[in-house]
Amino acid sequence: MNIDQANAQYYNPNSEANQSAVNLADNFDDFLTLLTTQLANQDPLSPTDTTEFTNQLVSFTQVEQSIATNQNLEALIQLQSITQQNNEATILISYLGREIGSNLNISSLKDGEASWNLDFGAAADEVTYEIYDDRGNKVYSLTDSDTTSAGEQVFSWDGTLNSGGQAPEGTYYLVATATTDGGSEVDVSFNFRGLATSVETVNGQPVLMVDGLPIGLGNITSVHTTDTGNDAA
Repeated sequence: MNIDQANAQYYNPNSEANQSAVNLADNFDDFLTLLTTQLANQDPLSPTDTTEFTNQLVSFTQVEQSIATNQNLEALIQLQSITQQNNEATILISYLGREIGSNLNISSLKDGEASWNLDFGAAADEVTYEIYDDRGNKVYSLTDSDTTSAGEQVFSWDGTLNSGGQAPEGTYYLVATATTDGGSEVDVSFNFRGLATSVETVNGQPVLMVDGLPIGLGNITSVHTTDTGNDAA
């Protein structure tokens, strides 16, 4: 069994390498047509040098081999990606039933309420809060000109839209921009914690569903057992 047969399922027919193979096949057919026409109409007293034909055929063969190599590399990369995803999913499964900590700016709007735990690196004199839905659309913004103390803070949102009406329940992201009176930017980080209940695939990537929210392996900052609260990873 060659690599084409072994990895046939990992080939993408719309990839650049496969499209190049299709184009090469069309060009090769045109080349053979021209070659046949040229041979049929050449001067018998001064025939075309066969070396030129040979060089052209060799060039086509080299291009074909290069495309085949690229196809195999694409298949191997795809296979490697699938293996990596499976490994990540296996790791995520081991986190089920545990309390997960994350630095994601994510929250779920449910029963007209969503909240985020923030940590301000210094006191801020003005903070702008912007909320985005899971498609990247900004649905709400608020500027708070009151002084916000350094340390842990909670921002809550009742789902009200700037355009009027109420946002549907779902996943939302908060961006907080904080500055001092002097215009210096204040560092703002997020602290999310929740119970891991399942592993699912979102946009082709395995994620851990934590309180109904998708958390990728790279965004997990801590894992705790739910009975003792001690750090387990």
